[in-house]
Amino acid sequence: MKILVTGTPGVGKTTFCTRVSEVFGIKHIDVSKYIEENKLYDEYSEEYKSFVFDDQKVRNALLLDLCETDSYIVDTHCCEVASTLDFDMIFVLTLPIEILYKRLKDRGYDESKIKENVECEIFGISKEDAECLFDVEMHVVGSEHEEMSVDDAFKVIKSKIKSLNNK
Repeated sequence: MKILVTGTPGVGKTTFCTRVSEVFGIKHIDVSKYIEENKLYDEYSEEYKSFVFDDQKVRNALLLDLCETDSYIVDTHCCEVASTLDFDMIFVLTLPIEILYKRLKDRGYDESKIKENVECEIFGISKEDAECLFDVEMHVVGSEHEEMSVDDAFKVIKSKIKSLNNK
C-alpha cells in the first residue's frame, strides 16, 4: 500500500499520516522533516521561514529510500517532489478557508505566507498538481464549507485504504 497525502500547509496532513502509519503499520515520510533531517536543502529562507531545496535532489533521495519498500505514506504539500514514486492512492485534504487562516495564524505565519497558502487552498492547487502528476485513484477529504473532525476524516481514509487492500 503506497499512499500520498497532499494539501495546503495547515490542513492536517501530518496528523492524518501519523495516524494512518500507526494504525496500518506503514512507514510515514513527512517530506518537510525528511528534507531537514537529511540535509537536502540548499539554504534557509528567512523571508518564507522554510528551507529552499532542489526538487530533483529530494526526488532522488525519496526514490532511493523507498524503492524497496512495499508500503509507505508520504505527506507533502509539494507533489512534485514525490513524482518519481509509485502510489496506489492519493488523498487531498482540504479545509474551510477561515479555519485554515486561523491555523496558519496560530502557527505564527506572517500575513504574506498566510495569503499565499489561503490562495492555494481557494484555487485547489494541491489537487490540481496531484491530478497533473499522477494517474491513480484520488480522494478529496474534507470540505471548503465545514470542518470535518479528525475522526470523521480518518474514517473516510481508513475505509478507502481497506477497500484498496481488498482489491
